[in-house]
Amino acid sequence: MSSFFYDIHIHSILSPCADVLMTPNNILNMAMLKELDFISITDHNSTKQLKVFEELLESYDLVLLPGVEVTVLENFDVLCYFESIKLANQFNTILEKHLLNDWGNYSKNDQIITDIYDQEISTYDLPLTKTNLPYKELVKVVRNLDGVIVLAHVNRKNSSALNSYNLSDIDFDAIELQKYGSEEFLSENEYLLKYKILYNSDSHTLMSISEKEYSVELETKTIKSFLNHLRGKLWTNYHYIF
Repeated sequence: MSSFFYDIHIHSILSPCADVLMTPNNILNMAMLKELDFISITDHNSTKQLKVFEELLESYDLVLLPGVEVTVLENFDVLCYFESIKLANQFNTILEKHLLNDWGNYSKNDQIITDIYDQEISTYDLPLTKTNLPYKELVKVVRNLDGVIVLAHVNRKNSSALNSYNLSDIDFDAIELQKYGSEEFLSENEYLLKYKILYNSDSHTLMSISEKEYSVELETKTIKSFLNHLRGKLWTNYHYIF
């Protein structure tokens, strides 16, 4: 077993709320500077940017977990990961049918798809702000594609699964915490310590991509090994982090 450092919740400029500098090459270069081993581009409700990251990865010593962040009907966020970009794109075909026609404060000019040179090649014409896909339906679709489900930033009050469900009543593989304030949050909600916990940046800017600080113990530096680590939401023993 070896330790590998990760940040598997990063947004590119396909996400309407991401900074304009969040282009594929910039993200990959920053991840290498920060000495990460695993990253995931989890754009809001779309996998359309993943292909260009896959093409660029030949030049980097990084493993990319194919992922996406879905805002479900209940108005909380879910990170979904797959063993290949092909499977992620199959999921995206289904997800597109559930996008809502609600641009909010954004427009298609905020949803940019680039080439391998970070040049804009298109914009995404449907709003990527939210979906009408119920959580339990999302679970069925992801499980059919052998995917992994992580409840995003459950300590964020306005977009947490804890607002809608008792965790013992739903299917998922792990929970994610925002690192700031997480220690206090866990001390107030100790029951969460029995679940597998991830700490990611949810980065929308280059500088906020995680440093070399959070790691997982894996047998191999592969997508399959990381996803197998996450599968099954409970630790064999409680996993205390403070």
